Amino acid sequence: FAQAEQRFTNEQLEYLRHFYTINKYAQLDDLEAIANQWNIYDFDFYMSLDDWFVGQRMTEQEIEERRYQGRIAAA
Repeated sequence: FAQAEQRFTNEQLEYLRHFYTINKYAQLDDLEAIANQWNIYDFDFYMSLDDWFVGQRMTEQEIEERRYQGRIAAA
């Protein structure tokens, strides 16, 4: 996930975070639309976008799991 983030500018990351709040499961056509908007036509870039979305979901799930485990431990 960190490697995928390094490929993007701060502005691109801000856009991706906003997009993620609207659509957590970006499809290939969504990734293509983002790349077209940024005028980037590179397969590796598509893969980095996909890695970023997967990484975001995994991070979100990990946070939820830690919260759940914290509630169990506190009970």
